[in-house]
Amino acid sequence: MKRNISLTLAVAALALSACGKEATGQVAAIVNGEEITLQEINAELGSKPIPEGVDKKVIQQAALQRIVERRLLAQAARDDELDKTPDYLLRERQLRDALLVQMMGQRAERALKVPGQQEIDQFITDNPLMFANRTILTVDRIQFALPSRPDQIKALENDHSMDAVAARLRQMGIEFRRDNPQIDAAILGPQRLQQIKALPEGEPFVIPENGVVTVGVITGERAEPVSPENARPMAVQALRNKQLAATIQERLKQSRAAAEISYQPGFAPPATKSAAGAAKK
Repeated sequence: MKRNISLTLAVAALALSACGKEATGQVAAIVNGEEITLQEINAELGSKPIPEGVDKKVIQQAALQRIVERRLLAQAARDDELDKTPDYLLRERQLRDALLVQMMGQRAERALKVPGQQEIDQFITDNPLMFANRTILTVDRIQFALPSRPDQIKALENDHSMDAVAARLRQMGIEFRRDNPQIDAAILGPQRLQQIKALPEGEPFVIPENGVVTVGVITGERAEPVSPENARPMAVQALRNKQLAATIQERLKQSRAAAEISYQPGFAPPATKSAAGAAKK
């Protein structure tokens, strides 16, 4: 009985403390006991500059109302116990993981060293496809999800036109999308581009990557070299992206080495060559 009384008093005390909160200082509003801070308003506005001549307070008030409405709806959803459903818990974990990875990348990016002039110039020289020889390709492209059966990909080797590939995919019951995008040749890379251009005219190339199969034929190209004044900023960003990717991959490598991971049969990733060689020893 005493325990029930104590619990009731604790709940009442919490309710009273929530009622006693005031929207002052860094707190812009209180919605059913939940504070909304000036920091949240600034985050809602993002980095967009406020147009000249517009009252900043009006913009902040509009942003605050959006947060208030979202908070009210979120509270209503919790009242309906949607936050206890398996779908919510799954998506919450996905969003939390993605946010943490994003923030880790942002912190790593702030710690990157600034490339020197010599490094920038060397990068521009070593990557003519991105700068002096930049080319935009028009591609007749088909894309579809990577099939579970490897023989379905191999069957495309017998098709020597895009129409034949499309017919083959329909015959196998594989859904696909066909379009005609324009692609920067630098995305393909010099080695892959050279292999594609070595194919007979009209012969489709096949690239299975990241769970998607791309089949295509280059139907046109135009030169779009990058001007010297634009080359340096692009090179700096490319070098920073390269450094960041290396930093994240190194962190992933360390985490994987220290982790204990167990898979259900059939879900484990394919063994790498190095792992297979170690197993044979």
